[in-house]
Amino acid sequence: MSGEGDMREDDSVQAGEYVLGLMDAPSARAFEARLAAEPALRGLVAAWEDDFAALAADIPEDAPPHSVWHGITSELFDAGEKRSIWARIGLGQILVGAAAAALIAFAVMQAGLLSPGATPEYRAEVAAADQSLLFTAEFDNESGSLSLTRVAGQAAPGRSLEIWLIAGDEAPVSVMVWPSDTETEEIVLPAPIAAALPGGTFAISDEPEGGSPTGAPTGDVLATGQVVPI
Repeated sequence: MSGEGDMREDDSVQAGEYVLGLMDAPSARAFEARLAAEPALRGLVAAWEDDFAALAADIPEDAPPHSVWHGITSELFDAGEKRSIWARIGLGQILVGAAAAALIAFAVMQAGLLSPGATPEYRAEVAAADQSLLFTAEFDNESGSLSLTRVAGQAAPGRSLEIWLIAGDEAPVSVMVWPSDTETEEIVLPAPIAAALPGGTFAISDEPEGGSPTGAPTGDVLATGQVVPI
């Protein structure tokens, strides 16, 4: 029986190819014959299976049609050629695709072309007529997250800026009171406000410190901006 001292330099590579199902049938049979006699080689295969299983754990679940499951079970329990379970269910192709996608996403993020956070579907530029007050807003529909940035202007001393959403003929709904001296904020919108956001209009009003005491705008409307899809 062969031992660890008999391991070849490319055994780790071959173990990975076997787990991914990349070997042709004769090579796979020869490799499996070695597996039966070499515990160290079996250890390499087990290590590759664990590594690839961890990678596959990040793939979102999706219920396949019944016909797909029938085809998988037929392949797994066919009396013909027997191979690694990872190879028989075609996980090699899934993992190769997932790994490639992950590498591409990482490269794009490293290049600064994509932020690692959410990708917004809606945007608004909330501005005064003379641009003395300017906010930008971006909304990600999937996460319900609204990102706000104060580009120019601020509240008057002893006053607060309050941000409102106006949907059609509905009364303005308060989104938030802008914290003093803050440049960026990110909040998760309640579902009713998020649902009303597409096509709505943001408005910023001048309010007493801490926000409107009535639940509706009480001061001058300083800036407005329509929400538009990106």
